Amino acid sequence: MNLVLINKKESIDGIPIEDPRAIHLTQTVGLQAGKTFFVGIKNGFRGLATIQEINQRLIFTVEWEKEQQARLPLELIVGLPRPQTAKKILYDAASLGINKIIFFVSEKGDPGYLSSSLWKNNEWEEFVLRGSEQACSCQIPEVIHVSSIKEGIKLLHPKSWRVCLDPYTAKEPLKTNVVKFSFGTLAIGPERGWSDDERSILENHEFFFYHLGDRILRVETACTAGSILMLSELNAWQPYRSLIE
Repeated sequence: MNLVLINKKESIDGIPIEDPRAIHLTQTVGLQAGKTFFVGIKNGFRGLATIQEINQRLIFTVEWEKEQQARLPLELIVGLPRPQTAKKILYDAASLGINKIIFFVSEKGDPGYLSSSLWKNNEWEEFVLRGSEQACSCQIPEVIHVSSIKEGIKLLHPKSWRVCLDPYTAKEPLKTNVVKFSFGTLAIGPERGWSDDERSILENHEFFFYHLGDRILRVETACTAGSILMLSELNAWQPYRSLIE
């Protein structure tokens, strides 16, 4: 991990030495008093922590960044995949900086996926947190699951560039330099593809249909590839900046 997520109380009181985060820092990374590491408050500020003491707790001081990291202007709406695939999407989307992820139960999907421990026991939270930490970010995507694509569309940004990836029906590749928007929505179908009804619903809600070539990609691969192309078009990439300036 490139950043450790903490809460405000921990920024003052430190982290118990038996906490997995403290174990990682002191044993895996081998940090000692005087060494530094990056921390962040969930959906808040990041900072540079300096270890003061390692005893029953890992005690540190923090110099916080002056300006909060920006959220990226892109959301995903994805046909609910099998749990192992969902874990990859959650982790990679969080690392990439996706603003919101909406999983919907698709007509060709398996509604039983919602009964997995990933969703019932809120295990999904671990994957977005770990993905954000890997990216040295504390901006955590909002994650929602709904019963249908109709319900999911109600939760989308009202004035976004709406793109649906569909290798079976789309006539054109996902283009850049087409139109100018400040926010984007990417729709990715389930592992068995879109139904005709779902395509009609997307068309009626102003989605543009594109493909990424004549290969059938995994759901998680399509999410990442499509997101990168759209973020580039939205001019969302910002240069790396030091947390402490």
